[in-house]
Amino acid sequence: MSLEVEKSGKYRLAVYVSVVVVTSFIVAYLAGSIVAFTWPDLLTDAFVLACCFTFIGFFTLKMHSYGMPVYVQSVIFCSGVGGLPVLFMYFYLSQEQFLLYSQTIPLRIFITILLCVIFLMWKRTQKTQGQTVSPEPHPISHAQPVREYPDKILVRSGNGIKVIPTEDLLFIQADGDYVSLVTKEGKWLKEETMKHLQETLSPMQFVRIHRSFIVNVSRISRIERYGEQQYIILTNGESIRISATGYKTLKETLRF
Repeated sequence: MSLEVEKSGKYRLAVYVSVVVVTSFIVAYLAGSIVAFTWPDLLTDAFVLACCFTFIGFFTLKMHSYGMPVYVQSVIFCSGVGGLPVLFMYFYLSQEQFLLYSQTIPLRIFITILLCVIFLMWKRTQKTQGQTVSPEPHPISHAQPVREYPDKILVRSGNGIKVIPTEDLLFIQADGDYVSLVTKEGKWLKEETMKHLQETLSPMQFVRIHRSFIVNVSRISRIERYGEQQYIILTNGESIRISATGYKTLKETLRF
């Protein structure tokens, strides 16, 4: 895509330069033929016009990007293209030659105004086309991509591999460098960290209620207080103590 844009920009620049050169030569030839200018003078006049067209054109284009009104651009264009070449030729030509040159000024002013009118019409056409074909803006979506969580955990069991569906887990308990995955069927050791499992499993289903315990909230039967301590009772009847931070996290997850 960037290569196509670059080619398109180079193409437009080449077209603009070609139009400027041809237009400058035609204007210089038409005006110079009236007073029988020599070819060196005609070419000098065409070169000066081309420079004015180019620099003033790029200047007004730059100012357009800053929000300069089109009519102000037209005034600058007309003044520059109509006045700067005359000023340059005044110093370049001899007095006799400039007197001949000055006879072509009305024609030059007329051509400059005509070019400005064409420029304004082209601007209006571009604006109308932009309003007609500009696509409707697409609404910006701020939705975050849905993260997929694992629905099973694999552990080694003897010479094979045990597949434990995450929904069957009652809780996970830290056990040194391992973790114990506990289901109704039993307990399996896996070389894993509690932190990694906490980050891997769905936070809406698995809550770390203690430094050493992560529980499946769908397997919680009830929550009870014994003195100053809070405990959860799982569906298999087993109870696990909840830390103060764990109780706060569990309360936010279950919204009670």
